[in-house]
Amino acid sequence: MAEFEELSVSEALERSLRNAKHLRAMDSATVAAARALARKIDAWDVIVSWALEDAEDAGGRPAVPANDNVSLSSFLKYQQALGLISPVDETGSASSASSPAAAPPQSKVVQFRQRAGTARGRKEAR
Repeated sequence: MAEFEELSVSEALERSLRNAKHLRAMDSATVAAARALARKIDAWDVIVSWALEDAEDAGGRPAVPANDNVSLSSFLKYQQALGLISPVDETGSASSASSPAAAPPQSKVVQFRQRAGTARGRKEAR
């Protein structure tokens, strides 16, 4: 089993990206979005503490909610789209069968394009 040191979300993402040999230039935008979201997740506690201080000084409510219940689930979707997380089987647990020859998980967009007979969003000539 792999050893995991305590890392920020941004650092862990960079480690995953370094080890993801299947990513290509076409994944750049998704990688950029995942990086931006990872920085937001890492900074969230600091942002909340600043908002609480400002609210205390002003005698009002904080400008941001104390909890962010969207960022982590969105981040996991970015990881899935990039093929950085283990596929989940029907029981809801991570698949234990991993084969080095197995292709990385594909996003739903890629699967749709394959079913629709498109190549990178353009219909192939018939």
